[in-house]
Amino acid sequence: MATDRLTPLPPTPPIPPTPSPLLSLPAELRNQIYRLLLTHTTPILTRNTYQLAPPTPTPLLLSPNILLACKRTHAEGLSILYGENTFQAHPSYLTALLFALDPARSVSSALCRELVRRFHVRVRLDCDTFYSREDVKRVFDGADELCVEVFRASWGVGGLEALEGYRGVRGVRRARVCGSLEEGTARWLEGCMQGDEGEDGVDEERGWVR
Repeated sequence: MATDRLTPLPPTPPIPPTPSPLLSLPAELRNQIYRLLLTHTTPILTRNTYQLAPPTPTPLLLSPNILLACKRTHAEGLSILYGENTFQAHPSYLTALLFALDPARSVSSALCRELVRRFHVRVRLDCDTFYSREDVKRVFDGADELCVEVFRASWGVGGLEALEGYRGVRGVRRARVCGSLEEGTARWLEGCMQGDEGEDGVDEERGWVR
C-alpha cells in the first residue's frame, strides 16, 4: 500500500527588521526627545527656616520606559536621566543613598549613582554629622550643581561644624547655599565651592579657614 509523503514546506524567508523611526533621527534630535521624556523641572522644595520635616514632594512626570526599548536607547538615555536631573543626597550617607524626590525609592545601582552630577543635600546645624570632610570633598568635588540647604531647630542653635566639609569642596560649576544661614556666609561658602583647587584664605569674621 502506497504511503503518501508530505512535501516539506519551503523555509520562510526572514522578515527584515524595520528601521526604528527614533534611531533614524540625528543624535541631536534624539537627545531632545530623551530630555523631554527623562528630565524634569520640578524644583526640590526647601523647608521654612525652622521646619524640621521636609516638604511633601511633587510627583515626577517621567517616562523611563524608553530605556527598555533596546540597548541603544538604554545607553543613550541613561546618562541624561541620571546626569541631567537633580538628586537628593542622604543627610548622613551622602551620595551612597541618592533619590530624586522620594527617599523610599533610592538609586540602587552604583553605576547609575556615578552618573549623577547634580545634587541637593540638607545639612542640619544642630546635629552631629556621620561623614568626614574628606567624604564630602570626594563625592561633591567637580559636580555640575550642588545645593546645600541648611536648617536648624531654632536660630542660634548649633554652630557651623556641620558645614566644615563643604568649605573644602572645589570645582562645582554652580553652587547654591540656602536656609538658616547668614547671607554673607552663604555667599562666601558658594564662592569656596565654585573655586579652584588650592584656593585658600582666612575668614576671621566667621572663624573659618578657607
